[in-house]
Amino acid sequence: MSKVYYRSTGKSVCADVIPFFEDGEFKLFYLRDYRDIPNEGEGCPWCLLTTRDLVNYVDHGPVLLRGTKEEQDLYVFTGSIIKHNDEYVIFYTGHNPHLRQQGYPEQKILKATSKDLLHWEKDKSFIFEAPDYLEMHDFRDPFVYFDEEKQEFNILIAGRDKNNNPINSKGLTLIARSKDLNEWKLDKEPFYYPHAYFTHECPDYFKMGDWYYLIFSEFTDKIATTYRMSKNPNGPWYTPMVNTFDGHAFYAAKSYLDDKGRRIIFGWNPIKNNEQDFDWWQWGGNIIPHEIVQKPNGELVVKCPEEIQNAFNKEFKLEQSSQLGKVHLEANKVFLGDEGWSQLMFKQIPNTCKIEAKFIASDLRGELGFVLRSIDNGSSFYHVKIEPRFNRLVMDQWPRKDWAIHLEADTERYLKIEPGVENKVLIIMQESVLEVYINDEVAMSARIFNIPEGEFGVYCMNTSVQFKDIKVKE
Repeated sequence: MSKVYYRSTGKSVCADVIPFFEDGEFKLFYLRDYRDIPNEGEGCPWCLLTTRDLVNYVDHGPVLLRGTKEEQDLYVFTGSIIKHNDEYVIFYTGHNPHLRQQGYPEQKILKATSKDLLHWEKDKSFIFEAPDYLEMHDFRDPFVYFDEEKQEFNILIAGRDKNNNPINSKGLTLIARSKDLNEWKLDKEPFYYPHAYFTHECPDYFKMGDWYYLIFSEFTDKIATTYRMSKNPNGPWYTPMVNTFDGHAFYAAKSYLDDKGRRIIFGWNPIKNNEQDFDWWQWGGNIIPHEIVQKPNGELVVKCPEEIQNAFNKEFKLEQSSQLGKVHLEANKVFLGDEGWSQLMFKQIPNTCKIEAKFIASDLRGELGFVLRSIDNGSSFYHVKIEPRFNRLVMDQWPRKDWAIHLEADTERYLKIEPGVENKVLIIMQESVLEVYINDEVAMSARIFNIPEGEFGVYCMNTSVQFKDIKVKE
């Protein structure tokens, strides 16, 4: 079984993905972190990753190279790519913290061109920086697209207002316009300014059906990729109740259409410090693709792309190991509950595999879910926990650190479950990466570092539930 969630080799990680699709292949430019690689020095390039199936990847290494400590683009940070007149054009963020110390802008928008996507020439004459009425150090993550109606190029930029408002309320999305990709005029009026976030990282914009969508990532509130919707290409923008595609462990996500008409959104699942469960989240990790699906009311949900599901096709034979509480087995069904804790456990399963199941909750009490990597007779384990009474899906583990007991959850998502209604679950584990999908609508990314393998099971507490069609494939 090949690994489906890509991470660069060694200790380096993949960060912000800039997707592009051409000739039946996703071209995924990504930021590569060199912090833990000896003798690599400071800075960050864009690398190129290609895939035809979202499962098997070819890493072409650095293609848009970092500059020196004296140049604006020591760190080649996020941007976008467009093809124009048989030439590929990248607009990207040139970031250099040393320049801030000298009183110059830390960030400016720069440009590079290529004929083959592998060899890039930086346009040294092109510099786009923040005007005086904006904060000069936060002017980044350009997203360029062509406006068919106005026959002009637009570029969205993550910036910050310069005023006396609270520091976390100054983030805004700006828009500039051009006829030739060289000369840009920045609109004084912000494209989106909710007075809610420090900044709107990695903007993305597209139309699907009758709706326009603005995507960005924020680290002020939930630390997540969020979206807004409108029937007008320029807003006003509406925030749906569930305005994220995933939880905290899926960030800086941007999307692109493939040749099947699917819009795939690529984010990264962050590692933690020292790759330990209870340590701090870090920048970068594995690349995670979700497929965006539009609901009839225009709201967006995501599901697992079929290529990733189909990559796990060898059935793993489950062997029961133990049971606890009220358990009744009937053909391919497992009935659990209702008072206290009930569980059915199976012997150890592979640490890279796919778990499929269906469940029907009897009521809105208690909780139910899946036990992962249980060891020492159930003394330590992870569990994917569904809590109907709280409308939430959770990745939890036991035991928790003393200081983390009150948190009860590492990542969580909104999930509404109706009693008596069948639900579909897909869980994918790849070493420390955990991806959970419910009903092809709700996705939750997480990390499971400390327990590399163990037993698998289903459980419920203070309720009753029916599980069926439980399968594990590797």
